[in-house]
Amino acid sequence: MRVFIVALLWAMALTAQAGEIHRRGDFQFEVGPVPDFVASTPIAERWDPKAPGAADSRWRFWRNEVQVDRRDGRDQRYVDYAFEAVSDTFVSEAGRFKISFNPEYQRLVLHRADLRRDGIWSPRLSAHKVSLARREEGFENDLSDGLVTALIVLEDVQAGDVVRIGYSVIGSNPVMAGQMSDWMTFAWTSPTLEASLRVLLEPGTTPGSYRTDDAPQVVTRQLPDAVEVTMRGKAIAAAVDEGGYPAWYQPYSRAQVARRQTWADVVAWGLPLYPQVKAVPAALEPKLREWRALDNDALRLAAALRTVQDEVRYFGVEMGENTHRPATPSETWQRRFGDCKDKAYLLVTLLQAMGIDAVPALVSIAHGRGIAAFMPSASNFDHVIVRARLGGGTVWMDPTISQQGGKPESVDLSRYGMVLPLVAGSAALEAVDPPASLARTTTVDERYEVTGNGTDVKLTVETVYEGQDADYARRSIASQRSEELTRRYSDHYRKRFGELSVAAGTVLHDDRQANRLRVNEAYVLKGPFQVAGASRSLNLYADSLEALATLPSTMVRTGPLEFADPGTYSHRIRVAYPLNWKPGFVADEAVHSSSAFDYQRNVAIEPDLVDLRYDLKVKQRYLAIGETATHLEQLRSVREDMSARLNFLLVTPTTAKERQQRIRSLLRDMPQENGK
Repeated sequence: MRVFIVALLWAMALTAQAGEIHRRGDFQFEVGPVPDFVASTPIAERWDPKAPGAADSRWRFWRNEVQVDRRDGRDQRYVDYAFEAVSDTFVSEAGRFKISFNPEYQRLVLHRADLRRDGIWSPRLSAHKVSLARREEGFENDLSDGLVTALIVLEDVQAGDVVRIGYSVIGSNPVMAGQMSDWMTFAWTSPTLEASLRVLLEPGTTPGSYRTDDAPQVVTRQLPDAVEVTMRGKAIAAAVDEGGYPAWYQPYSRAQVARRQTWADVVAWGLPLYPQVKAVPAALEPKLREWRALDNDALRLAAALRTVQDEVRYFGVEMGENTHRPATPSETWQRRFGDCKDKAYLLVTLLQAMGIDAVPALVSIAHGRGIAAFMPSASNFDHVIVRARLGGGTVWMDPTISQQGGKPESVDLSRYGMVLPLVAGSAALEAVDPPASLARTTTVDERYEVTGNGTDVKLTVETVYEGQDADYARRSIASQRSEELTRRYSDHYRKRFGELSVAAGTVLHDDRQANRLRVNEAYVLKGPFQVAGASRSLNLYADSLEALATLPSTMVRTGPLEFADPGTYSHRIRVAYPLNWKPGFVADEAVHSSSAFDYQRNVAIEPDLVDLRYDLKVKQRYLAIGETATHLEQLRSVREDMSARLNFLLVTPTTAKERQQRIRSLLRDMPQENGK
């Protein structure tokens, strides 16, 4: 009763504070005053000449302030944001502002849209010009989240104007049940004059925080009606985004504030969302009988996983409680679609029905193993996978991955880093380690054979993918018709060599159980040589290694670098040429390596064949800060080494009479014994 009365009083207070309502079809927003809990401060009248950005010529943030009231379920988030387009180039960006909210459980209240020019502030908020639209930006990624976007467009914005936007988003998803944390980014790629985070928690709450080393210090105060946590940053230089970071690395100055709790508290929150199902969907009983008849649990697990992966398509309807509460296994199977949590729940239910120990596990794709340092909170996670115990070992499975092959226990999901299994008694994150035996291989074998006319070249290509490389290739190929695949593959060589004819369509050989996919191609290249007199040149390239050898956008780095998934990659090129062609190059070898890879190229020459081999072994996925310089230097050498220009000289055949005369001439010129 007390909880009900408090909730009723709070609802009445919100209604009393509600501003003017503006409707746009099925949606609405309000225009009203700044909330009472906000501690307002005046914005600076001028940019501190000693602060970073005083001479910036592009864009400056004057203020980035967030204040949040988490007391008694209020969940109000107030934002005060001021920015300046210093350059004319960015004026169009400064003249519009987007705010997203979920109208199912949130309200949007606009407080201000002001503009300062020549030191004078003027109000520019025109409610009738604010539009609302459900954009569903994630729909193309098979996600429907129900978010609505408010677009504020300001007129007559000029370079040098300071635009100030103030708004509140009130309410949060009830399924989170207090499992919220508040994040703040203090540094961006443009200078910031002031950035702050202020969070009010219920009196008596013990707050906790996570912060990067360069984030402002945390100040906690016990107020009569709240626990206040504040972080304030001033005169913040622009951050350099080097790109290519691992997910677990925080390149910007950031901080998180939440009530202090443990991972066990998050487990206690998550367990009721996945209640044990006593009866599986009736439509799946025949499959269960079939799987139970298999020889062992490993085969049963693989069969159930493949069914959920391939027969239940990925699509997420993440509205309201569906953001975190999965659909029942029966509903997911009946509609044959679901998101990560739906498919994980279905798979766990099927495995448990066969006596296999399986539980859902929460994952952060966005942050990977970085969540180990975060404050425990359900809001840290954005994905769900499955953990199973099999033969004394652990098997990690992602039921959202389709077209997978091989044994589930051989799949490498270590990129997910640290996960939280939802099982009673769990109180800590668990590391996702790579399997002991990791098979990830791509091998390309190109053979060029010069025909009798010395102009056309027969080209055959065999590409073999193994392990998770086969999974990636299988998914890519499955989305294309055979004729489209042949056209795409043949166009790849047309771009390199010009005109060609397809000697045979692309042929696939897929051993999904062994997870080995072979692709065969055959073409006739119409004059791929560059001709200069008696010289013939052919430009070749180990293009299957190109993605691995891609350099990051920034070469001088202060942060770690993500390279590639461990595996072995090989590209072989053989050129068969006529006996009267003389190679204008010599056999050689090149070797490059770093802590993350080993690379070797070999060029061998036989009387009628040139054999080029490019081998690259990736040893580790990430490079620490001190390892990147040598790695990038060596990787740049690999890129330069991947191309080859083979020059041949056509030697004119000689007759038997000419050969005899040449021998006599050589004998005549030889010195005679005893001066005779």
